[in-house]
Amino acid sequence: MEQILNQILFEMKNMRTDVSELKEMRADVSELKDMREDMEDLKVIRADLNDLKEGQKRLEIGQEKLQKNLIASLGLYTDKIVEHFDASTEVLNKRVYKAETEIERLSRQ
Repeated sequence: MEQILNQILFEMKNMRTDVSELKEMRADVSELKDMREDMEDLKVIRADLNDLKEGQKRLEIGQEKLQKNLIASLGLYTDKIVEHFDASTEVLNKRVYKAETEIERLSRQ
């Protein structure tokens, strides 16, 4: 009888050890679940970071195009101003020539 009780006691100790190990394993599984959630969060963050990088590239390309367009527009505007002054100068030169011709004609009379 004593031997059976000792065997039952031994088995109960083993069961306690097993239960204790199961509790530890449950804690480990919980940690693994937390790690999995963290990994999912990291995937989302990585995707967001990639989106931000792509957006930055698009902004940089747009800024470069804007700068080129601005330079081209300024060049075109400058050319138009020069053309306007050249045309105005030509008109004034014609008027001065006519006036000089008229003065020359009048002074000969």
